[in-house]
Amino acid sequence: MTASFHSVELISGLREELNRMFNEALQLGGRAGSGDWQPQVDVIESADTVTVLAETPGISPDDLTVETTGDLLTIRGTKPRPADPPRGAHFHRVERRHGSFTRQIHLRQAVNSRQGRARLVDGLLTIEFPKVINQRRRPHRLEIETSDGSKAADQID
Repeated sequence: MTASFHSVELISGLREELNRMFNEALQLGGRAGSGDWQPQVDVIESADTVTVLAETPGISPDDLTVETTGDLLTIRGTKPRPADPPRGAHFHRVERRHGSFTRQIHLRQAVNSRQGRARLVDGLLTIEFPKVINQRRRPHRLEIETSDGSKAADQID
């Protein structure tokens, strides 16, 4: 069963990476630097947390929004256009991306989004959520009621 779950997890990760690459390929049809880009992300799961790291160099916290809806994490932002070269100079190459972006990530683990934290340090946006403990896996003993509505004395939780 563990190997099967691991295979599903690998295939799901591959699907997300192929979708990202396909979206980027479609966006490259426009001019380089016209916007339409997405930050690279890593998603890390530990025993207690799910952490998303997003590369957002050159973007201020005021130009970023992070929100969750169900299992979908959405990061939106705008990277400012680079300054024009000094008068009389011109670009030989423009490769740095700028403009607006939206990056959506499906979180595979249930998280408590209300207790999530986002911080931006040196161009790295770190978003951390505590995991929701699966209550169904914890043992829970139900009290047994008798026909008169009283509860058995030896039942405990």
